[in-house]
Amino acid sequence: MALKFGNGYMTVLFVKDYAGMRDFYRDVIGLEHVHGEEGVDAFFQLGPDGLMMISQDTADNLLNPVDVDHDAARGARSIFVTDVGDVDAAYQELRDRGVEFIREPEDRHWGLRTAHFRDPEGNVWEIHAQVKER
Repeated sequence: MALKFGNGYMTVLFVKDYAGMRDFYRDVIGLEHVHGEEGVDAFFQLGPDGLMMISQDTADNLLNPVDVDHDAARGARSIFVTDVGDVDAAYQELRDRGVEFIREPEDRHWGLRTAHFRDPEGNVWEIHAQVKER
């Protein structure tokens, strides 16, 4: 019998600065904050899926302290990716809200227009959309 995973998807992000990261995702990025316990966790709706943010202390209790990385990353180890429909409009709106991009919008040879930014703790996001005929 083949292993079957559920239809839903949720990413759990371990954060050092709970309040700062919650505010960034809610107030700057504009994700819908659905629920959470102050200082412990925050769940954001991300399309049909979710982004759960938990404090490092909560992460230590979920796993084990030795299994949780407590050091700042030297560079990207993963990328959160989402379709935004119009990369240039999303790029401008996020820049207007103070988001700093590490790559400006560009057409990629695989058919996507992409741009990349970092959140306050260094997690990298890609926003993309299908390249439109020009």
